Amino acid sequence: MNQRVLLALLIGGALWWWYHDQAKMRPVPAPLPPAPPANPKPKPDPKKPRRPCPGPGPCPLEGQEAGGRPVEGGRVSPDGTVELVCDLPASERKKNIASKGLGCCVFRAIDYAARWQQVPQLYDLPEQLVKAGIPGGGHPDKVDEVLARFAPGVSYLQDTSGDADILEAILQTGRMPCVTYSGQDCHYSGRIAHMVCLPYFDRQSGWACVSDNNYPADSEFVWMSPDEFLRRWKGGGGDGWVFALLAPPPPPPPHN
Repeated sequence: MNQRVLLALLIGGALWWWYHDQAKMRPVPAPLPPAPPANPKPKPDPKKPRRPCPGPGPCPLEGQEAGGRPVEGGRVSPDGTVELVCDLPASERKKNIASKGLGCCVFRAIDYAARWQQVPQLYDLPEQLVKAGIPGGGHPDKVDEVLARFAPGVSYLQDTSGDADILEAILQTGRMPCVTYSGQDCHYSGRIAHMVCLPYFDRQSGWACVSDNNYPADSEFVWMSPDEFLRRWKGGGGDGWVFALLAPPPPPPPHN
C-alpha cells in the first residue's frame, strides 16, 4: 500500500476516535422551561365558610353581623338585657303531636296559653283531639268549633289583621299570645305552616322570642328582632293570626 494512503488512513482514524471521545465528555444541555401562557388565569379567591344558619341546629350570633336574625337560646335574650316572664316551666311545655296524621301545633299552643292562664278545660287539648278522633290542623273557624265543644263559655280573641300593636297589648296584660309562624330559623331551613307561642315581643327593647312546641326545651327558645318575627308571623301566606285567652294571667313576679 502506498505510504501516503496508509498515513492518511491512520490520521483520519485518529481524528475520528478523538472527536467521539470528546463528544462523550461534553455535558448535555438542560431542557428549556415551557413558555408561560399568553393570558394566565388569576387564582380564585378562597371561598368563605358557609354560615351554619338557617338550620337545623343552633344559630350562633356573630357580633353586629347577626343583625337580629333568629338565634337559639334560653330565657334571657342573647345580649342579656331581657328575661322572659310570660312563659311556662319546661315541665308544663309538652311537645307537639299529631291527630289522624295532621299536626296539632295550633292546639298545643293553646294548651300552653291555657296552662299559663289556668284554663283547665283546655289542658292537653291535642290529646283530647286524638281521643275524640278529630284530625289535627287548625284555622280560626276550626278553633271556634273545637273550643265550643271542649271549653264552652271560655272567652278568647282571634285576630288576623296582622297588627303588631295587638301583640304588644296582649303581652302587656300578662297573657300569652299564640301566633302563626313560618319558620326559616334555627330549627327549620325553609318555610313551614306552624303556630307557636310568643312569650316576648317589644319593639322598644328590640327583641321578640318564640316558644316552639316542636322544640320545647329551656335551651330552645328562638330570639330575634321584632321585624324578623313580624316577617315570619305573616310569612305563611296570611296576614298574621293571633289567638289569646281572655282569662286573667297569673300575678306578675315580684321585682326589687
